[in-house]
This record gives sequence, structure tokens and C-alpha cells, in this order.
Amino acid sequence: MKNLKKALLSTAILAGLSAGNAFAGTEACFEVYSVADGLAPTAFDTLYTPASCIAEASRTGAAAAQLQATDSVKVAYELTKSLTLDFDAATQVAPGTDDLHIVYIPTTDIPGGTKITMKLAGATFAGNSNQIHLLKDAGDATNVSAVASSDGAVDGQSTITFITKAGITIGAGTRLVLSRLSSGTYAAGIDPVGVKIENTACTDSSSASKVTIQATEAKTDGGTGYTIAGGASAAQEVVDTSAQFVTFVGSSTVNGQVNAESKNFDEAAITARTEFVYDTASNQGLILQKANLIHKAGFIDRFAALDYRITRAVGDKFELSFVETADAGASVKAEVYNSRSAVGALTAAFDLNGAATGTALDFVSAKPATAQITLDATQVFSPVATGAETIPASYVSGEDYNELFITVSQTDLTKIMNFNYDINTHAKLNLSDANQLDHCDVTKNTHNVGVNGAVLKVPYTVAGTGNFVRITNEHTVAAEVTVDLFSESADGTTGNRAVTAVKLANVPAKSSVVYYVPDVVQAGVDQKNYAGSDGVTANGANLRHTMTFTVTSPKNTVHGVSVQKLSTGQDRVMPVLDLNDWQQ
Repeated sequence: MKNLKKALLSTAILAGLSAGNAFAGTEACFEVYSVADGLAPTAFDTLYTPASCIAEASRTGAAAAQLQATDSVKVAYELTKSLTLDFDAATQVAPGTDDLHIVYIPTTDIPGGTKITMKLAGATFAGNSNQIHLLKDAGDATNVSAVASSDGAVDGQSTITFITKAGITIGAGTRLVLSRLSSGTYAAGIDPVGVKIENTACTDSSSASKVTIQATEAKTDGGTGYTIAGGASAAQEVVDTSAQFVTFVGSSTVNGQVNAESKNFDEAAITARTEFVYDTASNQGLILQKANLIHKAGFIDRFAALDYRITRAVGDKFELSFVETADAGASVKAEVYNSRSAVGALTAAFDLNGAATGTALDFVSAKPATAQITLDATQVFSPVATGAETIPASYVSGEDYNELFITVSQTDLTKIMNFNYDINTHAKLNLSDANQLDHCDVTKNTHNVGVNGAVLKVPYTVAGTGNFVRITNEHTVAAEVTVDLFSESADGTTGNRAVTAVKLANVPAKSSVVYYVPDVVQAGVDQKNYAGSDGVTANGANLRHTMTFTVTSPKNTVHGVSVQKLSTGQDRVMPVLDLNDWQQ
């Protein structure tokens, strides 16, 4: 009798092997892909013979020894606040024309009464009337039949169980499709399932999530028997969500400088600190211009890469605010343009101030509770002209790509500008549909504005006889020197209590110059009508001052010392602060 049993078992094994059907696979597999409406899964009546799954990169199409490559549903993350997807309409364009099939393939025989557990990550089942079936080809390449059905609640659940039909063994390698119907022809009997995605986090350009399905366990005898390794799978992607709208693509901080010299790149005479440093003849730079520091930012609507996407609406808005970390100067403002020519000419300015003249907007010192300006999102993301601006290679051709040019602009070339500050641009995309996820607040350091030279700050000077500031220029070229003066007053912003860019004598190359404090103060009075202190005077002259010197040589070649004469005849050396790289 024992020999007879062994013989029968060997015969069964040989029969299975001769049929190309593995008995003891190592894992179950999934195929997920779209087909035209009503079509069955590819090679649905063909057994899959390997004992393990073909790696995704090596998949060439459903066949006896191959698997179909994954083609998951691509969804805009902005839509996933509460989104039910019916895989009987796997694309948003012309719904119902595509079906998304989820095909489960065990690589070991599954006997009747086996409990198969499947789990969704990133979604719950929805719209299935609380019943899902596993269907196989009925053996005629025309009809389907159910070999397992869900047990218990389905909709609203992320984990569901199937019980295989009593008396039916599912052969290893059988392709089983998830369906809301249990029988019929290929066209009428297969009804793809549905899921619901609910995300709460705001969207940013890198927002992404995936919905996956996994057969976590296959266990005989209704879940009380032994575990079938060939019935459990790795997680398989079903839905891929990513941000539809991408902002500030290719954005990087523009490092500009105020020109503290009395000539510009074209050797034209100018007043120091009325222009930016530029580096292209005839002021045709793409980034650095005499009156503009130009920050380029790309904006992409990735609609062409998505199966479910948003159509931009009139009510979709793009908020902007421009914050300075220190006073840029009254004539320095923000502007936004929609086009830039090959020689740097900026056109199609957005009207940021709403006034009858000009388009520029003042900077603010802190991010406001309400954005300074709101632009129509359609203007921001619509290409200014077809093919005028080239989308980065990492994105899909055919997507909408537009570039905006955010500038720090000197609006009056006769006015003195400040330096050593950043401009932080705060932005947010708000979508008009309450069922869509707005974008998160974004802060970009769009500009850093310095000066083409060294800055020496003397916190305390006294306009007394013999008091001086000595500046050394170790550079091989003579340096121009200007000074800002501040004194003691109830409000230094009124009148001429503080003055900027007072012109002093140059410092020759490889040399030092002594600037006597009374002479510096007098230069401020003569050039800028410096009024200085309120009542803090000696013999009618302002007494105590803070001075900031700007010297047009590389910062590490300039240093200074401040000396105050004492009544004892001795010198007191006072601090001089700088931005040099050495340690003090």
C-alpha cells in the first residue's frame, strides 16, 4: 500500500510538471495594467510557470514565462483629499474607455477553503457593494468563473479576506482578476474594483504617495491550516500620486552686488551705489543688470503625465509676498515679469501695485498675514508662447511650462541703494475647489544683495580734535570710499538725521588713509545736509556718531582702526567691525 501511494504521488507530481505548472512556488505575483474597456487581462487563459516573480525591469508582457509590466493609474496628488477611483474608468479623459486590471497569480496550488488575505496601503476599498471576487478563465477563453469571494466587509476597509470555493483547487500559475461580478463573458463578467484615497497633507512640488496591494497570507482550512508561501506576495503598486503643479523649478539664489564705485561695467560715470554691478556689455545680462537682479523660476502643470488631473480654473490663485531682511532702500522694489529675451530684455510685467503708473511693489519687513499680491494661476502656469521656454529634460514633453522672472529692481537710478540683505519670496498656490489639496507655503531665498567691496562699521566715534579712522587697502588697485553716518535722535528716519553714501577720498593701492572724524561729519553736512543728533552737540556740532565705511576692494584686503584722543594725551583704540573671513 505504501508503495502504491508513493507511485500515485510521483505520478501526480510528474503530471503537474509535464503541464508546466509549479507545485511549490516561493511567492505570489501581481500584474496591474490598463486595457481598453471590456477586454480581459492579457494571456488570461495562460498559466504562469515560474516559481517566483519576474522583476519589474525585466517584464516584457504577460505570457507563460513572463509578466505584464506595471502600468498603474497616475493621479494628481492635489485631487486626493477625498478621491474615489473606479478602476472600470482608469483614466479621467473619456471615463469608461479603460479598465485597470489587478491580476493575482499564486505560484503554488491553492486548495478549496483557503483563506487569502489582501491588504491595501494608501487607500481603502470603495464602491464595491462589499463584495469582490477572484475570477479565472472558465477554460474556454471566453467566459470567467469565480474561484474565491470576499468574506466580511470590503468597502471602507484596507484589509480584506477571500475564501476559495470548496472542492476547487486553484492551479499554480492561474491568473486571477479582482472583479465586482462573479461570472459572465470576458466583456460582461469582469468589472474592475474601486478604491478611495484620502490625504490630508498640503501639496508641495515633491508630494507623492502610492497605493499598493499585497497578498499578505494564504492559509488553508479557512485560515487554521498551513501557510502557502506561493500565495503571499510583495507589495504591488496600483496607483501613483504626484503633484500636478510644480513651482520654482530650477530656482536658485541670485547673488547680486550694489556698485559702490563711480563707474560701471561700460565705464560710464555713475554715482556710487545707484546701480547694481553687471557683467555684460550694454547691460544685456540675463541675471545681473544695472537696475535689475533677475531670478528665474519655472512653473509646470504636469497634466500630460497624469490619468486623473485638474483643469486650471479662474479661481485658482498664486499668492506672493516679498520680504527684505534689512532695508533695501526706498527706490528698490520687487517686480515680476512673464518674459525675458535672449539679450535680457524683460517684458510682460505683472501689475503688482494696482496703481495707474508702474508695476513694482515695495518690500515688507516680515511675512504678512495676507499675501501682498495674488496672481491668476492660469497666468503663472500657461506658457507665454509655444516653445519659447524649454521644459527641463526630467519632465514630460507636452506639459505646460512657463518661466517667471522675479526681480529686485532699482526704480530710480539717481537714488542711493542699501546692501547686505536677502529677499525671501513667500508663495502659495490656492485651488478654488474645496475638495482639492492646496499647496503648502513655500519660501525661496530668491536674492542676496551685497556690495562690491569691504564694509567696515565703526560703532562709536566722537567729533573731537584728533579723533580718526584709519583704513588700509592692501589691494593692488586704489579703492573708492563712501560712508554712512548715524547719530542720536528721536527718529533717525526723519529729515537728514542719517545719511548714506557720503563720498570720501580714495585709498591708494597698498596704502592707508586717515579720516579725521570732524572732517567726515563735515563732508556729510556738505554733501547730504546731515542734521545728526537732537541736541547732543558741542559748540554747535554733532558730537557722537556711528559710521559705516564701504571700500571698493576685496573684503579680505581691507581693514581699519578707530582712535579716540583722551584728555590725558593718550590714544584709545575703538572697535571696528568687518565682514572679513579672518578671526578677530
